[in-house]
Amino acid sequence: MPTLSIEPVSSPAQLQTVQTLAQEIWLAHYPGIITHAQIRYMLASGYAVERLAADLNAGVHLDLLYIDAAPAGFSAYAGDQPGGEADLHKLYLLPAFHGLGAGSTLLQHVEDQCRLQQCASLTLNVNKHNHRAVRAYRRNGFSIIQSVYKDIGAGFYMDDFVMTKLLRNNAS
Repeated sequence: MPTLSIEPVSSPAQLQTVQTLAQEIWLAHYPGIITHAQIRYMLASGYAVERLAADLNAGVHLDLLYIDAAPAGFSAYAGDQPGGEADLHKLYLLPAFHGLGAGSTLLQHVEDQCRLQQCASLTLNVNKHNHRAVRAYRRNGFSIIQSVYKDIGAGFYMDDFVMTKLLRNNAS
């Protein structure tokens, strides 16, 4: 059984690790879902080390998942308002670890952190054609609440489902 651990990102080296993981994961997973040009655009705009550092400075929580001490995935989420909605910005796992429960473990960690902040719900966007991710989020208690088509610049669009899950506080 592999050993899983989750650590908050706190150093420039860890930001670089997130960027490297994102490139590997996106280039393996997204061809056929979105174009190579859109993959390159989204990696450049959302995963530059400077952008990730700015997200941290803006209050986004960024965590690395390690499997047997090797970086295997990451999450980014925000929502520190008691009773408010938390947003899951990113949750990605190397393809070699799909189907082992590691993604669900990372998602559970995010949910637990949001519960500690007394957030009432967790919301995310997922590409409508990312069927594997949609199924995984449904298995973890998320429901589709909206369909969105959003211009993200440079002639690219996000064609997403908005999914949400009510978070029950374990103390209640």
